Amino acid sequence: MLTQKNIQIKEKMTLKNKIISGSLWSFIGNASFQLSGLVIFIILSRILSPVDFGTAALAIVFVELTNTIVRYGLVEVVVRSKNNLNVENSIFFATLLIGIVSSLFFIFASTYLEVLFEAPGLAISLQILSIVPVMQALSTVPEGLLKRDFKFKALAIRLLLSSLFSGAVAIYLAYANYGFYSLIIQKILSIFLSLLLVWKAISWSPVLSLSVSGILNTLKQGQPILLSSLVGQGIFRFVELIIGFFLGVVALGYFKIAGKLLDVIVQFTIRPIVDVSFSAFANLQSNTNELEACFTKFLTTTALFALPIFVGGFVIGDEMVYLVFGDKWSESGVIFSILCLSGFSASLNYFFAPLCHSTHNSHIPFRLRVVEFIVVIGLVSVFSQYSIYHVAYSNVVTATILSLSMLVVLKRKFDFSINAIMKALLPSIISSLIMGGILYIVLHLFFTDITSALKVIFSVLIGCSIYIIIYKIIFPKRVQEILNNLKILKG
Repeated sequence: MLTQKNIQIKEKMTLKNKIISGSLWSFIGNASFQLSGLVIFIILSRILSPVDFGTAALAIVFVELTNTIVRYGLVEVVVRSKNNLNVENSIFFATLLIGIVSSLFFIFASTYLEVLFEAPGLAISLQILSIVPVMQALSTVPEGLLKRDFKFKALAIRLLLSSLFSGAVAIYLAYANYGFYSLIIQKILSIFLSLLLVWKAISWSPVLSLSVSGILNTLKQGQPILLSSLVGQGIFRFVELIIGFFLGVVALGYFKIAGKLLDVIVQFTIRPIVDVSFSAFANLQSNTNELEACFTKFLTTTALFALPIFVGGFVIGDEMVYLVFGDKWSESGVIFSILCLSGFSASLNYFFAPLCHSTHNSHIPFRLRVVEFIVVIGLVSVFSQYSIYHVAYSNVVTATILSLSMLVVLKRKFDFSINAIMKALLPSIISSLIMGGILYIVLHLFFTDITSALKVIFSVLIGCSIYIIIYKIIFPKRVQEILNNLKILKG
């Protein structure tokens, strides 16, 4: 007969296994999606011009902003709910209604937006993309159900297949001289295939039973998450809109390429664990000590891999972009190097919101995001009068300020030990900075006259070696702890 203590231990081990399995499949899905997406993106960047990328990016910015509204933070509400069919049904029809309204908005407002931004091709792009909000609405409940049940394998397969097929079509269209239309069609196909696959992975289906009070109640639950997500994601999207408005679609194209490369780093090193963190935090929300330990573990694990990559990107960003995308994107290399400075804030910024949402403190990230939104929009509006580089620096400054604010909240609201968190992050920070300094000196003393390809290869080999050696020499206990964790995962 199982005692209450044994039951709790069993539940804890089950959760741990789900987290590990979810993290693994999330990583596989994101890694496959990012690798295939990056290859496709590189091919397209070498075929299409900065104008094509800028025009498509401007149209997709509008759609992605609207998609945040369509989903209304209700994916997280589905994850939090416990097999409540009424809630799930209300969420399905609520998001569908918002999606239809959003689609109609793009159809009628597209012409006016093209005139306002002085971007030829924007109107027809928005009209073609107008179907996207409805498709995003239809995927809200299925995605929430899969995440709630830790079925990240289905999500991983969905990401990979949709990326490969839509990317192949986009490459064909680009070679056929369809210009920015190839990127627009790629976006639609990717979302459509994801929608089909995510519905195939679940057994749930909506019931034609509408309750106005039920819909309003679910919208009320999702509102704090929506506002936080809208302000948070809106920061990046509005930055792109401001760049497009003041500096033009070419500058937006350069910024988009740099942002894509930065996003690849995030998706490989941070996003796989972030995707699982919400479910993990939600299960541990009643135990402060375990919640803090889980949060710190997530933070230090991502920093271990992400920080050296960000530092390396800062040192050799120019060469990386030149090698990968070609000389016509050289401006993006400088922007990428600048944006890599925000890597020191990335891990904390990404895990903070899931922690708050899972513990029913969604108002906290929302308030922080509002302040960040006001600061970023103000800074970008001013610095976009000078150059795209000034815009990149303003993003880094804002990310740093936001991280400091989050640390204060973690201490006051969650009673987390900031000293313990910083102490846990210190090995990765110190090792990364030493690696970056040595790598910079070596490159400028011994590798000034070699090609970009060789410089990147040598930089990766030297950087990895230095990072591992420094970490092992200065922090041997942490290395042993990492090895022990790997043995546990292997078992």
